[in-house]
Amino acid sequence: MILCRILGPIRVEVDGVAVDLGGAVPRRLLAVLSAAGGAPVTNSALAERVWETAPGDEINAIRVTVHRLRASLGAQGREYLQSAGGGYRLVLPAESTDHGLFAAFVEQGGEELTAGRPEIAAERFGAALELWRGLPWTELGESLEVSAARTRLIELREVALEELQAARLAQGDTARAIAELSSAVVEAPFRERRWELLALGLYRSGRQAQALAELRRVRELLVSELGVELGPALRTLEERILGHDPSLLLVEPRPTGEAAGQHSARASDQSRNSLSGHSRSATPRDSAARNGSDTSPGSGSSPAARGGSAIVRPATGFVGRRAELELLERLSAAVPLVTIVGPAGVGKTRLSIEYTAARSEGWFVRLADVRAPGGVAGAAAAALGVAAVATDPLAGLTHALADRTGLLVLDNCEHLVDGLEDFVLPLLNRCPGIRVLATSRRPIGIEGERVLPLDPLPVEDVPDSAVELLLDRMRAHRAGWRPTASDRLAAQQVCVALDGLPLAVELAAARAHTFGLAQLAERLRERSDVLGNTARGSLSPHASLDAAIEWSIDQLPPLDRDLLLRLWPFDGGFDWQAADFVRATGSDGATFAGLASLVDRSVLAAEVTDGRARYRMLETIRRYCQRADPAPAETLAAHAQWVREFIAGQTALFMGPRYSEAVRTLTVEIGNIRAGIGYDLEHAPLHALRSLGALRYMWATVGVVPEGIRLLRQALAACPEAPAVDRARGRVALALTSTHMGAAAEALEHAEAALALLDDTDPAHDGLLLEAHLRRCNALADLNDVAALRVAATAFADACTGRDAPEYALWGLGIVRFQEGDMAAAIEILTRAHDLSVEREFIAGAGITDLMLAWCLLADPERELPAVREALDLLVRAVGYFEQQPNYSDQLAALLAGVFALAELGRRDIAEPLYAAVRAHAARLGTDPRRYLGFAGPELARRLDEHVAAVPEPEQVLPWDTMIAFFTETVTILPAAQ
Repeated sequence: MILCRILGPIRVEVDGVAVDLGGAVPRRLLAVLSAAGGAPVTNSALAERVWETAPGDEINAIRVTVHRLRASLGAQGREYLQSAGGGYRLVLPAESTDHGLFAAFVEQGGEELTAGRPEIAAERFGAALELWRGLPWTELGESLEVSAARTRLIELREVALEELQAARLAQGDTARAIAELSSAVVEAPFRERRWELLALGLYRSGRQAQALAELRRVRELLVSELGVELGPALRTLEERILGHDPSLLLVEPRPTGEAAGQHSARASDQSRNSLSGHSRSATPRDSAARNGSDTSPGSGSSPAARGGSAIVRPATGFVGRRAELELLERLSAAVPLVTIVGPAGVGKTRLSIEYTAARSEGWFVRLADVRAPGGVAGAAAAALGVAAVATDPLAGLTHALADRTGLLVLDNCEHLVDGLEDFVLPLLNRCPGIRVLATSRRPIGIEGERVLPLDPLPVEDVPDSAVELLLDRMRAHRAGWRPTASDRLAAQQVCVALDGLPLAVELAAARAHTFGLAQLAERLRERSDVLGNTARGSLSPHASLDAAIEWSIDQLPPLDRDLLLRLWPFDGGFDWQAADFVRATGSDGATFAGLASLVDRSVLAAEVTDGRARYRMLETIRRYCQRADPAPAETLAAHAQWVREFIAGQTALFMGPRYSEAVRTLTVEIGNIRAGIGYDLEHAPLHALRSLGALRYMWATVGVVPEGIRLLRQALAACPEAPAVDRARGRVALALTSTHMGAAAEALEHAEAALALLDDTDPAHDGLLLEAHLRRCNALADLNDVAALRVAATAFADACTGRDAPEYALWGLGIVRFQEGDMAAAIEILTRAHDLSVEREFIAGAGITDLMLAWCLLADPERELPAVREALDLLVRAVGYFEQQPNYSDQLAALLAGVFALAELGRRDIAEPLYAAVRAHAARLGTDPRRYLGFAGPELARRLDEHVAAVPEPEQVLPWDTMIAFFTETVTILPAAQ
């Protein structure tokens, strides 16, 4: 995009970057062509105006200069400099020149002011004046050829200066208008429009005498200098001031409802089209909450004068938030200041409108466009139709509200929080009947404030949820549409990807008819820009969801923003230690303060459990931060390094009394672990192999077992030259996970491969060596290979000599004795293993031993019913152990044994629903709870199949905690005789 700027020294910009025009001569030639307005300029005229002394070969000189200019303008600009009529011409569209944009902005400002939209008018006039850098075509001096065009632009600037102040007066920004006009009348004393506006501003600010004095001053000036009287506009204004015309003090409200939204959106579109990226543009306005003025004082009545509400509900239905409305009702009745706090797009504005529109008196003050706290009083006065007093912006407002009751809504005030108390506290003190409801992304921080945190809508397919909102808005785009079951499932996936944010959900509804719900859900997992822009008349002050998020993040102090942009790789949340680890090098290290600031500003959420805080970032914010991060590769590497160190620290606790704590801590971070390992598999596979090997118990006890196997295989394949101990640890991990999947043959293969890699004379290999022996014994037991198990168990016992893992060896020996038919010896050995596990605080090991003992009792062909009840008691104890030290896989195996025992007792009413739950949860985790049946023999497996063959798929599976309670509580109350 090219822009030729002549309002000041001539300048050409291509895509916003100034180009070197090559010196004074090319600059003058370009200025001459620009001043011609697209008409051809002959070579002789060019030579006369460009050179003080005509060059000897003027044609050649002009051609060389034109060639240099075209080279400077590049591919985009050279086509505009054309040969024509024995000379040249510059053909630029109006939007590619600053004087064209300037004239368009002034014209648009006048239209908006006439239409009663002074805020938009002020933006247009302001945008025009920002383009003015000095005298037009200054390179051409006082040339007659440019005087007419230059004079027209100068006059337009004078008009823009005056009408900008008219727009400010119309919207209640009286103090600033008076300050500007006081200087303007000195600069151009014969322009009566300036005196008219100055007098009006003074009168509105309570300075009637000074307003009349200024009118007398301009009369004397005109008579003495020009010999003329005041013009009709000044004479009429003087009469109205002398007559104390009350309408001069009123600021007429702007249109509300859909019409205002349409006007605003149209104006915004015009601005964007005109600017073409070179200057600022207006943003879409809130259709339900626009309140302002026009330039005709006294042409109607204000909300304050009428005594009614200036708030109009949007036409769309209000979904959910019933509990929040009730809580808001209670809070507003109890305290004078309530602040609705939440992240971008969560629906703070809509909730405040729904609540306030039902009140007998309420006023809505939109603060998104107010630049500083000092402008709040003027914006509030404009919303109520009260003229602000220049020396005290609160005076007119508090005077109008002193004896009134009502609710004042301050919307989108997060960027004004640091000075908002200077407005709110005096207002509440002087107006006891007024209550204030604020919406913000952080609390105001005033004493007595009550904060109502607003969370995203639930993402489940339930009433008052994000899914209901999405389907409701989709019906607006597709009359008669009824969602199918698959539509509802896809709608829930869309809402999950969008965190249940109402703004995002509404944007998704508008896109769903283009992509379809299923495709939309898939695309939203990676990017949110597919949602597009907000609709015209939207309550949101932002053009898109990304713009709303950007507004939140741009308000952050630099250090807090830097910290936030390092946190996006965290999946599922993080604690302060993790945030401190990844914080950028060179930061001041104030992590606690930074996190507190980010939570206060609603870009992070804090979840406090057991006195410890965990922080979470909405997925929509995560995706934005990922795109905004200036060093994403560095950020990902820091996160992966934290994951490695976190895994190493927690897995070091597996062999001690803090095993349970470590497993639960790892479980909380499963999302981050997946992300870190995924990074390492691509960039540092040896680190991935070491992390996965260290996590072997996690995949088998609280994770998804097939996922662990897949990742382990990838890591081993990526590290064929890894040290033997790392490959052995990976093989042991695969043996463990394969066992829990019921793949005994694969488990045996991996265990033997690990043993082949390890050196039994190296003390550093002791731990892995014992684990490899254990995994081989487990696999052989599951395969029911009695002879091989006897050899392996003996070798295991020998390997344990002098090493610290005796209970592991006892498990193998106990199974051997059971398979040899020596039940008494098997029970004695396994009981000893149980006691050793408890003594060493290996609680999960005690649970495994109880599970093995229970199967031994149930597999005894000579058992009687009391033995079945004893087995059930052992299984209840095992389930309790697995609760203390989490081991979901073996817990399901214990429950399956319980199903068998209950069926043997004839309690199919308990066994069948329990089996259905065990089957469903085992499929979800990828484990095989039948694997313990291998050492018990095929007969036991056949009888179990007979018991459960007819169990149907349930309509609803028991949740995990309910399943555990159902089993343990039911067994506890069974009669002892059974």
